[in-house]
Amino acid sequence: ASAQQWELGVVGGFAYSPSMTVRNATTSASTGLKSGGAIGVYAGEDMYRYLSGEANYLFRTGDFKVEGGGRSATMAAHTHIITGDILAHFRPKGARIRPFISFGGGVEVLQGTGQESANQPLGNLVALTATREVLPVGEAGVGVKIQMSKHLRLRVQVRDYISQAPNDVIAPARGASIGGLRQDIVGMGALALTW
Repeated sequence: ASAQQWELGVVGGFAYSPSMTVRNATTSASTGLKSGGAIGVYAGEDMYRYLSGEANYLFRTGDFKVEGGGRSATMAAHTHIITGDILAHFRPKGARIRPFISFGGGVEVLQGTGQESANQPLGNLVALTATREVLPVGEAGVGVKIQMSKHLRLRVQVRDYISQAPNDVIAPARGASIGGLRQDIVGMGALALTW
């Protein structure tokens, strides 16, 4: 097992995004992305005894939303997340069970795919738009790898993708602003081939 250097896997899971606050001088509402599924792929290499590196792609479903004062609006949307990550393991390369922490960064592409409306509820605060926005993203996570057989690895992990609040796909109205950072907290399971 210690000679296995490469890992190629598929992931699936569920993403949750805490709401952000959009406010103007007189009122406020919550906005962000609805929870949704996530699927992706990754490729990695065990470079050192306790460190490995990998490249990740994640496709995350979840509509844009705004809610407040008993009114709400949504727009169909999805997100692409591409990161490069370092994994620091608590057990050495070759161990059957390897807990790890991960950290890294990259970009996320938020894409509104629904129909825009000039009469959108809460339009005095924010407009949900059928546009694309690219944001830098940081990542931190925790997980465990389990070597099931010589060439099959199971992984369970939770990753938190953190970026600035969007201003194009969820566009604040004149005099309004979105506060806080945007997060995607994703719980995932993965199966990988190793060699």
